[in-house]
Amino acid sequence: MEFTVLKNFNVTAEVYKNNKYDVLQNRNNIPSTMGLEAAIAANIGKVESKGIDIQIDGKRSIGKDGFLSARANFTYTANKYVQYEEPSYNEKYRLLTGQPLNRNFGYVAERLFVDDEEARNSPTQIFSTNGFPPQGGDIKYRDLNGDGKIDGADQTFLGDPSIPQIVYGFGVSGGWRGFDLSAFFQGQAKVSFFIDPARTSPFIQSPDNYYNGNTQLLKAYADNHWSEDNQNLYALYPRLGINGAQIENNRQNSTWWMRDGSFLRLKSAELGYTLPAKIAKSLGVKKTRIYFNGLNLLTWSPFKMWDPELGGRGFNYPIQKVFNIGINVNL
Repeated sequence: MEFTVLKNFNVTAEVYKNNKYDVLQNRNNIPSTMGLEAAIAANIGKVESKGIDIQIDGKRSIGKDGFLSARANFTYTANKYVQYEEPSYNEKYRLLTGQPLNRNFGYVAERLFVDDEEARNSPTQIFSTNGFPPQGGDIKYRDLNGDGKIDGADQTFLGDPSIPQIVYGFGVSGGWRGFDLSAFFQGQAKVSFFIDPARTSPFIQSPDNYYNGNTQLLKAYADNHWSEDNQNLYALYPRLGINGAQIENNRQNSTWWMRDGSFLRLKSAELGYTLPAKIAKSLGVKKTRIYFNGLNLLTWSPFKMWDPELGGRGFNYPIQKVFNIGINVNL
């Protein structure tokens, strides 16, 4: 659908629904007793996608010496597995069929253990290995199926997908008697990510081969973690451990590490001034414009520890702010 509003602004809106079938996937119901060396794949999957795209673009004159233009785009998409071969789980919350693509999966974290005694009297958490069972200050997970132990059967789908379902942007620009100003914003919403504890937890070796030595202690963790002096059951970071094995319990994907990845960013802004024609002519040039601009200037997000566009890896190279000043001269 295409139409015009306010005489000068064109709107294009598209709505779609897409049904994909014969999606190639590995068969999950072939027993291992068959002795096959490689997975068997077949075209048996089905996926449904739907969404909307909206674009707005227009320009309007303001008097004899000014103008105003605007542009915006908005995309919303949703999808789900309509058919996906998977084991016949007793726990229906583990089934992928009916779930969105790229949705996060993990444990439901209730809080931190009050003390060692509570940890001993709680359901066994099987990923506590190497003789380091959970202690006071470690993450306590919910026993979803009530079998008295925390294992893979207690994982479920969490939050929004890891790929944003909403992506949008908008920008305005205007000019008046030689001055011009423009700004562009970008954003995303309905997206979640896990903080990666294996790469952000302090005092342990990062799993990345290119990173030597132990990871550093983030100030946010230093200021807000569980300790004997600060037994906050909802502290940002659990009990500190001196090696990876001691905190294996706390490094599982769970709601404890899940964060809202939505944000709105002032991606770019520019202010310019074009010299009057008479002054430019006296300088021996046709046109001269002086400008100042910046990139990645401001970000609004519920996640504050680092730039949300980095996702769960806070030690990755950060997105940089860039400032430029320059002169364009036409001889």
